[in-house]
Amino acid sequence: MAQSPINPKFSVIIAAYNGSSTLTSAIDSVLSQVYAAYEIIIIDDGSTDNTLAVVSEYGDKVRYHFQQNSGVSSARNKGAKLAQGDWLAFLDADDWYYPQRLQWHAELLQRSPSLDFLIGDYDYRGPDGGIIRRSIESNEFGMRILGTADEHDSVLLNIEQMGLLIPSYFGHTLTFSVPRKKFLALNGYAECYSIGEDLHLLIRLCAASYKAGVICQPMGAYYVHDSGLIRSIGIKAQFNTVETLSSLKQELSNAPFPIRNGFLIALRNARFDLATVLLKKGQYWQAIVSFLPSVSENFSWTSIRALLSIIKG
Repeated sequence: MAQSPINPKFSVIIAAYNGSSTLTSAIDSVLSQVYAAYEIIIIDDGSTDNTLAVVSEYGDKVRYHFQQNSGVSSARNKGAKLAQGDWLAFLDADDWYYPQRLQWHAELLQRSPSLDFLIGDYDYRGPDGGIIRRSIESNEFGMRILGTADEHDSVLLNIEQMGLLIPSYFGHTLTFSVPRKKFLALNGYAECYSIGEDLHLLIRLCAASYKAGVICQPMGAYYVHDSGLIRSIGIKAQFNTVETLSSLKQELSNAPFPIRNGFLIALRNARFDLATVLLKKGQYWQAIVSFLPSVSENFSWTSIRALLSIIKG
């Protein structure tokens, strides 16, 4: 299991691609942390705007690295390789941390130093900055977690609970903290996938972990906008999510049962979402065919009922 010092050193990695209009807010949110980051690393993923000029205003408060455009996973992985802290935290250029984001994870590690990784709640915010909803309240498992939080608004998850977390994932990259050594041992984010790469990493991480920590308070803000990748590519995002998750089937064949079962449920949910979109587009047979593998992979009444609902249209 991962071990942590009493005072974890967080290297915060900000991946940026033409995000100069929001990057200042992201950086400022890290600099305003109650528990100071050990370092802030900006990975400029081939920006053609004035990202460099924005970063230059901060001088030696941040580290800057430019790379040819290779995708957000590549940028995050590069940041991890450059990091000098023992724990990694991530942030996208259009999101931001709340002031106690790092403090809450540091304190949780001080109480439970053997945690393998940590996540937390976050707010969805619209273009006007207003809160749309909290992530942890978006599914049954998240609500159950809220009901078991301790006096520090934290919860510890064992392997069985991590299996339940996988298909109900309410965390996000901006709430994710992981030991640098563990992240590198898993080869970080899968650079061949641009959709679902965060869940792909979470599943692999759960398969290699024993205990995780959750902060049940919003730790930051995820900015919802129409130019986001998933929204901008429409149905292709559904196909890509299924492809990303399907790539793990062989790797997880010997994973602990709760983890593999949680993965298969997540894959089934992704296939059902794809089938639903296909039905709306009038592609009836393709919708059925796209879901069928989940019936054999995870045979259950839930899978059968889902297939029947697709057949009924």
